[in-house]
Amino acid sequence: MKKTCRNPFFKWLMAFSLLLQLAAVPTLASAHTADPLTAQIDAVLDALEQNPESIGMQSGISIYDLTKNKMLYSHNADKNYVPASNMKLFTGVAALDRLGPDYTFKTEVFAKGGINARGQVTELILKGYGDPTLTEADLEELARDLKEKGVTTVRSRLLLDDSYFDNVRLGAGWMWDDEPYGYSAQLSALALHKNFVSLTVSPGEPGKKADITLDPQTDSMTIDNQVKTVDGKTADVTVTRARGKNVVTVTGTIGVDASSYQEDVSIENPTLYVGDVWKRKLEEAGIKLGSSIRIQTTDKVYDEPLATHESRPLGEIMVELNKESDNFYAEQLLKTLGAVEKQEGSAEAGAEVVADVLNDAGITTGYSQADGSGLSRYDLITTEQMVQLLRYVQDKPYSDLLESTLPIAGVDGTLANRLKGTPAEKNLIAKTGSMSGVNSLSGYVTAKNGDKLAFSIISNGIYKSKYARSLQDQVAVLMASYPELDEPSDAGLPEPESYKLSDLLDPILDAPEATGVSAGIIVKALDENEKEATWYAHDADKLMTPASNLKLLTGAAALTELGSDYRFKTELYASTPVTDDGLLKGNLYVKGYGDPSIHTEDELKVQDGVSIESIVDAIKKRGIKRINGDLILDDTYFDDQRLGLGWAWDDESYYYNALIDALSLNRGTVMISYEPGARKDKPVKVTITPNTSYVTVINEAKTVAKDEENTFTILRDRATDTIRLQGNLPLGSDADYERMPVEQPALYFGTVLKEKLEEAGIKFTSSSEVKRGELPSRVTKLKVFQSEPLADILTYMNKKSDNLYAEMLLKAVGAKASGSGTADAGIEAVQAVLKSFGGTTNFDMVDGSGLTRYDQISARHIAAALEGMAASESFDIYYDSLPIAGVDGTLKSRMKGTAAENNAHAKTGSMSGVNSLSGYVTTKGGTRLAFSILLNGYAASPKVMTSIQDQIVEALADYEE
Repeated sequence: MKKTCRNPFFKWLMAFSLLLQLAAVPTLASAHTADPLTAQIDAVLDALEQNPESIGMQSGISIYDLTKNKMLYSHNADKNYVPASNMKLFTGVAALDRLGPDYTFKTEVFAKGGINARGQVTELILKGYGDPTLTEADLEELARDLKEKGVTTVRSRLLLDDSYFDNVRLGAGWMWDDEPYGYSAQLSALALHKNFVSLTVSPGEPGKKADITLDPQTDSMTIDNQVKTVDGKTADVTVTRARGKNVVTVTGTIGVDASSYQEDVSIENPTLYVGDVWKRKLEEAGIKLGSSIRIQTTDKVYDEPLATHESRPLGEIMVELNKESDNFYAEQLLKTLGAVEKQEGSAEAGAEVVADVLNDAGITTGYSQADGSGLSRYDLITTEQMVQLLRYVQDKPYSDLLESTLPIAGVDGTLANRLKGTPAEKNLIAKTGSMSGVNSLSGYVTAKNGDKLAFSIISNGIYKSKYARSLQDQVAVLMASYPELDEPSDAGLPEPESYKLSDLLDPILDAPEATGVSAGIIVKALDENEKEATWYAHDADKLMTPASNLKLLTGAAALTELGSDYRFKTELYASTPVTDDGLLKGNLYVKGYGDPSIHTEDELKVQDGVSIESIVDAIKKRGIKRINGDLILDDTYFDDQRLGLGWAWDDESYYYNALIDALSLNRGTVMISYEPGARKDKPVKVTITPNTSYVTVINEAKTVAKDEENTFTILRDRATDTIRLQGNLPLGSDADYERMPVEQPALYFGTVLKEKLEEAGIKFTSSSEVKRGELPSRVTKLKVFQSEPLADILTYMNKKSDNLYAEMLLKAVGAKASGSGTADAGIEAVQAVLKSFGGTTNFDMVDGSGLTRYDQISARHIAAALEGMAASESFDIYYDSLPIAGVDGTLKSRMKGTAAENNAHAKTGSMSGVNSLSGYVTTKGGTRLAFSILLNGYAASPKVMTSIQDQIVEALADYEE
């Protein structure tokens, strides 16, 4: 018997559901036994799975009745998802619990040696303690306070102390292309204006440059203003900041009658930015500064402060943090937690404090916290854990305060424009979260019967964000209307589909240690008709982070578009003829076309093909003995985007994150070999390969006793070619090496080439330079060098999972297909190839290697590429390029002694929270299978995921009908 729906908003709900384009389903459950809330939410989820634009979305949902102390609904509640800004609830609750609502941040001013009788101070020290709210007005107040206390002059130095926090300026895993913007500002214990400047572009005189202003005004930032004022009322402005530098380029146009355009731009090295503004405020307060005043950092301890500024209490700060979802506030809070509770102002120490609070809440394991704001995609939590935390808070004295900081549906904050005119308006309070592919909503709502509900909805794998918000809004209305909901109809949801291998493979996924892992899996028989080809599928349409399995698509497109015999060329030119006595009066040019295998003849060589030495030999054979001009490198075959979008800033020192250029050498890296010195306290021995002046190596590492801790590190200063060796290397440590990326691969290529030419006796003038430039029309071609065939290059890429190879292949495919050597053009070509195989393109591909976490693709998409290649003329080459289980490549040590050994050919993929394996295997019965296994989520060890993959592939290899 149906209960009459008393809620008129269900007409809205049903209409909204229809917008999701429900598809007819052939097999339905014979009866529906679920309660109305469960049935309604399940129906919404099922509708999403029928729509190609939302089928890839995976969601965890938990709803708990706090009044009746019972769980009302649970869907994938134990699966880990990237939470986006819902992570702020973990950080915020911990801050209220450990610091307390009345906690204030202080900023202190010290005077070294005090104030003399004439009001002079030798050194003035400004010390920060993580205040995320410090403003220009606060600095003005401190400066006036000093003036009132008799300070007239600062003679020598303005010192800035940000030592309360560590010197890690960005959160783990944050993406380099987010970095210029205010929401990804750098972190420091001494911070101002949330460590960004507000840049405003206003119309200037018609035909002239636009006007640009900064707030706060600072000399720390250099502005390259390329914005032109034009007729009209619109603005088309782009603001970029060079990675690792305070150089901001503003391009585009602005109409003479247009409104001003504003962008919040983050600051590199924010502590010195604070010092620049502080200096100005002191002068404005009438305090004189010595003519040679210096602004420097310090970490020295001083006596009592001359002046102190205290922030608003934490309880008030939390309002802005949650209602406006302020990343900077959350990150400063996390480090402050570490500083106060663990005496270490780091994100890691702060996460330990959060873990302590979560442990008190009964959440002991099964999650990962990398930052405080949720901007990092290393964060992984479950909705079950979120609701557990929301329940825990109810018994705390700060419960009401926390709830008052959350956005209110239809009223304020990030929910101001949502759920208006529904039962959730002014009723639901929740923290939102949103970034590419991720959307979340967690908080509280009062049900129709007065019960208070705690809930969490986290969705990943979002192809179109409107569907994630639609899910949240519909569930919000259902919760607010609970329990006055329609009874489910007799026609239920589709029965779960069963496959030939379900009984064999399903138990493998049920391992308790993999509870938090989401799996997208498909197994298809290559020689059976489409209807019978699918032997197994588990969430095969869910969009997952694929890691290096994306190389399967890049490689397939390269073989299809370029052909297996394709060879990359590198061209050598001279701008003037060579004289009889071997003089080249003009420039020597090298033009690159994306050959990833160019190398020096040393340990960095991994393939035959073009070497720097072979280029030197060719130049010698042309009779050149002296070059009066420059060595010019033309790398314009590719664009200037050197890093894949979404690559993590803290990977930039590692070989797998090499920069992309059409003219590259040694996979864009140098080799730094090291070993302990001869005895204790001696510097670590270092060798650079190739031996080049292109990089600067600063060796601050020392040899220590055998039983001392190994703290040795090698890092590259951001956006530079300075490599630093630091820490201690114990005696007896094995000699080892690291490959380090270079910042400008073409210039590295040119520098090494010039050095090798000089070693071979070919001279340059003292004024000759190595520089980038475009090949002019009138030049003489000296030689064309060619790489090994694509088949060999693809084999290296897949066997070794080389990211740079994949990225250069992607841009080369784009250049061939459309004349544009960009990742976007390459991706368009990849999608066209997949379509030609009969696959769909409702997935996100952003790079060629899978290094970015913007990539999201399903097992079915990857299987489509595998099936398409299995039917292509290039299949043998593609198949042979893949690692072989137990034999070579990244599968050399896996599945040994099983039926999969020397049978399965598959591409691996691995990043934090991600593991994938896709390829081919032949069953014991002789059936050729294509499979894709994508695993995302939290596991205590990467072996949990690889074990699942190996068990599945071994079972497939062992299968016999």
